[in-house]
Parts: sequence; C-alpha cells; structure tokens
Amino acid sequence: MQQVMHADASHMHALMKELVAAQFVVEEAADQYSFRHALTRQAVYSELLAVERRAWHRTIAETIEQRSSLSSVLDAQLVDLAYHFYEAGVWSKAAEYGQRAGERALILYAPRAAIEHLTRALGALSHLDGTPPATVLRARGQAYETIGEFEQARADYEHALSIAQQTQDSIMEWQSLLDIGFLWAGRDYAQAGHWFRRSLDLAQALADPKLHARSLNRVGNWLVNTGRAAEGLHAHQEALALFEALHDTQGMAETFDLLGMANGIYGERVNAVEHFERAIALLRALSDHQGLTSSLITRATYAGPFLAETTNSPCADLEHCSRDIVEALSLARQADSLVSQAYAEWIAGGVFASFGELGRGLAHAQESLRITTEIKHAQWMTGAYFTLGHVYLLLLEANLAVQALETGLVLASDIGSPLWIDNITAYLARAHLLQGTVSQAEAALQAVMARSQRLANVPERRMSWAWGELALAGDEPEMALSIADRLLASAPGATRAQPIPWLLKLKGEALGALSRQEEAIQSLEEARQGALARQEQPLLWQIHRALGRQHRHLKQEDMAQRNFSSARQGIASLASTIDDSYLREQFLQAALTTLPREKPVSVNRAAKEAFGGLTEREREVAALIGQGKASREIAEILVVNTRTIEKHIENMLSKLGFTSRAQIAVWASEKGLGQKEQSQL
Repeated sequence: MQQVMHADASHMHALMKELVAAQFVVEEAADQYSFRHALTRQAVYSELLAVERRAWHRTIAETIEQRSSLSSVLDAQLVDLAYHFYEAGVWSKAAEYGQRAGERALILYAPRAAIEHLTRALGALSHLDGTPPATVLRARGQAYETIGEFEQARADYEHALSIAQQTQDSIMEWQSLLDIGFLWAGRDYAQAGHWFRRSLDLAQALADPKLHARSLNRVGNWLVNTGRAAEGLHAHQEALALFEALHDTQGMAETFDLLGMANGIYGERVNAVEHFERAIALLRALSDHQGLTSSLITRATYAGPFLAETTNSPCADLEHCSRDIVEALSLARQADSLVSQAYAEWIAGGVFASFGELGRGLAHAQESLRITTEIKHAQWMTGAYFTLGHVYLLLLEANLAVQALETGLVLASDIGSPLWIDNITAYLARAHLLQGTVSQAEAALQAVMARSQRLANVPERRMSWAWGELALAGDEPEMALSIADRLLASAPGATRAQPIPWLLKLKGEALGALSRQEEAIQSLEEARQGALARQEQPLLWQIHRALGRQHRHLKQEDMAQRNFSSARQGIASLASTIDDSYLREQFLQAALTTLPREKPVSVNRAAKEAFGGLTEREREVAALIGQGKASREIAEILVVNTRTIEKHIENMLSKLGFTSRAQIAVWASEKGLGQKEQSQL
C-alpha cells in the first residue's frame, strides 16, 4: 500500500490512523487493514470513474508483481494478480494469472474456485486475438466434472478437443478423447466405449507407450464394466507392463487400482484387495487424494462381506472397512467432489448393512441418492438404488426393496451396463421371493439371463444364485442343489479353502427339502462358520433359523431350540441398529414370525442359552481354562481322560464361534464362570 500511495512509512501510518478513527477501516494484524463494512468499500469504489478504477487496479497489480518474482508468487497473490489485471483490462496478464490460479485451485481440490478463476481467464482471452488454449478449457472442464456439472464439463471438453484438432496438437487431442470418455462413463457406457477406443487408436498411431498404457487402462475398465472381465484384466496387465517398463509410478498406481476393480468383478476378491493395497501405498506416496479416495472405498467393498454372496472373501472386519470408508469420505468432502462422495456413500451403505449396521447403512444409501439426484450422475444413482434395495432386503421390507430396485433397473438399462442390470435383477428377484410372488421373480430373471447360461463374472454368478433361490422357493430342490454345487465348485480362488455362507445356506436348505437332514445340517454348519468369519450378522440369524428347522425335523428339540434362540438374539441385535422406529418394529415382526413361537424353557436350558449353549460340564471346563489350567490338569480335576476334555473344548469352540483356548478363557472371565465354578469346586 505504501508503494502504491508513494508515501513514506510515517505518512502512511498517519493516514491509516485517521481512517481507523473515522471507523472506515479496522486493523486486523500488524500492517493489515480492511474496510469495516463491505458497503463502505463499495461506496468508495463507486465514487471513482471507470478510468480511475482501471488505473488503480493496474497500479496495484504491477506493484504486487514487482514485489514477487514470477517463480515465487504465492497462491493468494496469483488470485489478486488475476483479479486486478482483469479489472485493469490488461488481458494478457489477466489470462496468464487466471489460468495459473485456476490450475492451482484444482491441485488444492477447490473446484468451485478453479471455475471462477478459469472463467475469468477465458474472459480475458476473448479480448485477445487468436484461439484460447485447449488447456484452459480442459482445466475448467475437470472442475465442472468434479462438482457434477455434466453439460458444462462436456462443452469444455469438446471445445478443447476441437481446438486440439485445429492446432494439430495430438497429445491434447488424445487427452480430450480420454476426458470425454471418462465423463460419459457415468452416464452411458456405449458412449464411453466409443471415446475410449478412439483414444486407444490415436495412442497407437502416435507410438507413445505412456499414452498407449493409459488408453489400455480406460478400455480395460470399460470392458470390465460391460461384463467382459477377462478381456479387461488382460488389457490392464498389458498396461501395467508398459508402465513398469517406463518406471511410471503414477501409472502403476492407477493400474493397480483398476486391477483391483477388475479382479473384484471377476470374483477374485483376495487378489483385488492385494492390488488395492499396492495402489493405496503408491497413491499416498504421490499425495494423489482423488485416486486414494477411490482405492480406499473400493478396497472396503471387496474386503468385507458386501457383494460376496458367491465368492471367497478376505474377511476383513467392520473396524477395518469402516476406517477406509471414513477416510475416503473425508477426502471426498475436502476436495468438494460430489461425484466421489456419492460413490463412497452408496458403497458405505452396502458395507455397513452387510455387517449388520442396518440403520447406518440405510442412512448412507439415502445420502448417496440425495447427492446423485442433485448432480444427476446416472451410474452412482443406479448404485444408490441398488444399495437401497439391498438394505431393504436385509430389513425384510420387500415392497420398498422392489420399488428401489425397479427404479435402479431402469437407470441401469439407460446407461447400458450389463453388470448393473445383472446385479439389480438378482436382488429384484429375491425381493419378489420375499413378497411371495414367485412368478414375478422368474420373469425378472428370465428377461436377463437363462438359468443354464455359462457364467463369466460375479454379477452373472449372483444371477445364478438367484435362480437357485427361485428353484428352492418353486419346489425344485434338486435344481437348487445343482446350482449351489455348481457355484461352489466354480468359485474364483477356490483353492483357498473357505466356506461361502450364502451358497452353503442354499445348499443346506435344498438338502433339507430333499429329506437329507444330516447332510443339510453339515452344510448349514459350514455356512454358520463362514458367516461368523465374515461377521455377516444379517445372514447369521437366517442360518440359525434353517439349522433349527433341520434339527426339529430330526426330533433334536434341544439343538433346534438353541438355534432358534440364537436367531432371536441375532434379530434383536440387528433391530437395535435401526433408528427408524417404524422400520425397526416392522423388521422385528417380520423376522420373528418366521420362527416358531418361543416355548417356556427349563432351568437347565435357560442356563445353557445364557452361556452360549454350553452344557454344565462344558461350563466347568471353560471355568478351568479361564483359571489357566491345561487339558491334563482339567482331566484330573474332573476325573475324566484328556481326550474327553479335548472333545469338550472342540464343542465349545464350535458353539461359541471361537478359534482358540485363549478366547474361551477371556469369555469365561467375562461371564464370571471362573469365580462361580471355583466356589462350587
């Protein structure tokens, strides 16, 4: 200010004191002043003639510029320089600093500020002769895309493409083709594929390995999303080899992320998570927050039980998945990226609901729908309706599930996504079965995939599983068993011995319908172990219900009641997570009516149920384990052989869902068994 006013320090301080005393300005910090009211500033500004205003703006801009070398201009100075040169009518300087300010805002994940600066830069460029640089239009298009403004982004990208073609800038032409393909991927897969293939053709013509690799990744991802996972995986592997040869860390990170997605859709969830872990490590090192957001949320998808009905699972726990979701949502909000927020929200809804956090899952799904409706992002709106349908199924709200899934199916058809169509149709069929409308379930499935179709990816496996559930409901247990066995035998990554609980439940119920109760119980027990390993609470109570029915058929009333009791406990636990009182009561009523009426229990049975179904003898053994006794010592105290004690321990581990004696010891301590049994002994 002193330099602009051509005044020395003492004179400047005297002037500022007068303004402060008159209450026109306030001192914010040492040598920092601002108008007390914006209206005061506007009134003073309006008193100046236009020519005076331009002169003042130019003087201020040139003073700031003189005081800073071009290489060390601060972010705030970039903004001030762009503004003052624009108001001064110095168009070349306004365009230069406006573009730099906009690009800097993009790097800092401030897309709305970027749009403001870049629009000012383009306004300045319109006063100059010549065509505006395609880079400015591309940057503004990126900012519009980030906040979900499709048409504005499309217009800027297409304008950038036109300029690149006119100026014979092949690299920018390739980039623009890729940008337009990315943009369309959220709305129309056919359009996206067209632009991605054009970018691949141009990259090959340019013989540039880096461009070739990036185009391969986009085409590969498009192939995966259109149901051709094996082809997509091949394209990604080819891209990774090119990036590794170039030692391109950014390209490798992006490719690992895409390989994670492709493996997940192909059903190799363990491999998928491993790829995401490699991507996340590289993206953190690169400080690539946008890429990190995507990798974190997608890792949460494939690490937990969500969408793992027909595949193996890494069996990550709720805490692990929740940590990824929370970080991803935080990054998306910091970047003001509504597209990323919408993606993270519908994934979060499915993940939390699959772990049994039904109210939390519903809230996230509803938030995703709110955002996607606002920004009109068709793909993530489809995802939001899919997750809503999934949550409503777990809540046993068949009618609401059908409404959400039918809406999602229309959107999936509009964007031309076979994966979304298959996923939604599978859940829609299950919703119709929950309604009791078997014929509608069959019609939905038949319209999309024949029962005998060869399966190429997880969505098609999910469809086949729905066909199995339909066969069971339609009194075709042999067919249901055949489908379950086929899916179990063909599970990707089948070399990893792991129970797949949804498929084993289908198999167990089919065996039960065929009066093969012993085999049914064996299959359902495996399903129970799988659900416990995955912490999939909404499935676990249904498995206990199925086990109770099979034990009752064999007149094993004690085991039947124990499983029915476990089912009731699971239902009560799930209900406690539902915030909406109407949905909570409806869920309790719908779930409990599928179980036999609770009978009065004997004292012994009540004690067993209070202690996880353990018999009196097993409780004695647990108490002694809690005291640190070895099996041989316990055998001596209870006057039995060691083999008997080991059998008791085996039964206890199974009943409690534990894997070690240490867990039994902790459980016994929590239940107070050590003190009670010790006083009796």
